[in-house]
Amino acid sequence: MLKFTDLCSFIMYTTPFHKEVIIIQLSDRQREIVDIVQRLAPVTGDKIAEELGLSRPTLRSDLALLVMLGLVDAKPKVGYLPGRDPKYDSYIGSMLKKLTVADILSEPILISSSATAYDAVLMLFQQNTGTLMVTGEDQEFIGIVTRKDLLKVMLGHTDLHTVPVTLAMTRRAQMTTLAPGDSLLEAISRLVRHQVNCLPVLDEQCTSLAPIQGLVGRVTKTDIMNAILSLTEEKT
Repeated sequence: MLKFTDLCSFIMYTTPFHKEVIIIQLSDRQREIVDIVQRLAPVTGDKIAEELGLSRPTLRSDLALLVMLGLVDAKPKVGYLPGRDPKYDSYIGSMLKKLTVADILSEPILISSSATAYDAVLMLFQQNTGTLMVTGEDQEFIGIVTRKDLLKVMLGHTDLHTVPVTLAMTRRAQMTTLAPGDSLLEAISRLVRHQVNCLPVLDEQCTSLAPIQGLVGRVTKTDIMNAILSLTEEKT
C-alpha cells in the first residue's frame, strides 16, 4: 500500500471526462508537511509553520497544492487532516469541482494592435502581468502577446520600437480559449495541456468577429491558485 510519507510524485485526473494525468514531483518541504499532518492531525496552519520553523505565509502555496490534490484535507474550524488518496476526493477537492471559470476569472489587460512590441514590454512591467490581449481597429479581440513572444523578438536583436505588436502575438485562430461555464478543472487541464500561463475567456455567444465586449476576462495560473488558497485558508 502506498504511504503518503513515501510519495515522491502523484497522479491527478485533470478533468472528470478524460483519463488525462499529470505527474508532479513533490518538494522536500511538501513531503514534510504531509508527514506533519499525518502525525499531528487535526493541525492548524500556524502549528505546521511552527514545526517547520517557517512563517504561515511561506507555506500558503504548498498547502494549497497539497489540499487541491487530496494529499492533505482542510476542514473549516478544524484544521488540516490527512488526505484520503492523491486525487480530488477531499473536502476542498469537492468544492473545487463546483467552481467554474466565471467564478475565478480576472479582468483582461488590453493593448491596441497599433502599439509596438516596445509598448507591450512596458505594459507588461507596468501592469505586473505576463499576458496582454490585443484588440484590433474595430475593438475586436485578435490575439495574445506574452513575455515569451516578446523574448523571441528580442533574441533577434530587433529594435522593438519598430516591431508592431501584431508580429509578436499569437493570433486568435491559433489559440485555445475558455467559456464562462467551463469548469475549473477544465481550465487547469487546458493550461497544462497547452503549456501556457493564461487563457482568454470568451462569451459563449461570441463569434470570430465579435466586439471586444465578447472578451469577458482571462484565467491565469495565479487566479487558480488564489481560488484554492481562498478555500484552504478558511478557518484553518
